[in-house]
Amino acid sequence: MNKSFEQLPTWPRERNLATYAKYTNIKFEEMLADDKTWIDIGCRTGIALHESQTFCKAKLLGVNSHTIEVLPGITSVYCELPQNRLVYSNYGKKIDLLTDVYGAFSYSNDPLEVLLYEACLLRDKATAVIISLEARLGNRANWQDIKSFFASNLGQEIDFQRFRSYTDHLKRPLNSLRITIRGQNSSGCSLDELYTQATHFVGRAKKVRIAYRPSDNSCELWKIIYKKG
Repeated sequence: MNKSFEQLPTWPRERNLATYAKYTNIKFEEMLADDKTWIDIGCRTGIALHESQTFCKAKLLGVNSHTIEVLPGITSVYCELPQNRLVYSNYGKKIDLLTDVYGAFSYSNDPLEVLLYEACLLRDKATAVIISLEARLGNRANWQDIKSFFASNLGQEIDFQRFRSYTDHLKRPLNSLRITIRGQNSSGCSLDELYTQATHFVGRAKKVRIAYRPSDNSCELWKIIYKKG
């Protein structure tokens, strides 16, 4: 177990920039030059984005699936990924840094679709980091298929790292996953075409069991695996 995560809550949903840095391993001061664009998927009120303004003048975009007031200095977008294509239409291949910390990836019935959507937002030499429960993205065989698919169909590198995180209410650690995507999507395919190709290559998403439900029953996160055929 990595001790640096021991006192970091997974839920509730608001997290500051220091927590983002520990979860994602991103060095934000190095990553966010003044002309860069950072989009945070599931930003809530945008605490992490807002705090970055103390050291940079990057363009800050916050995405939420429902209407919520965000802090000053953030361009707010309300849409549900991956169903809504608004972010894809406006920011495809324009993003330098993308974060999704227990955001859209964690709540989608097909998290691979979210990964593909987010990957298509990256410009050249960009980075995306997604944090969620390990159970949200299949098994190691699925991971290997996803790595191969991203390399051959999008020209991007995707990496998976496991770590332990803790909730506010339980001492039992949760097996969490850090997913890192690097590089601009070089595919000429549409999102729908990529989704279809991924279904054939990786498989279809299947709910297996509830992986996490907080004590207030505010959400249910399911274990997802991908099955071919």
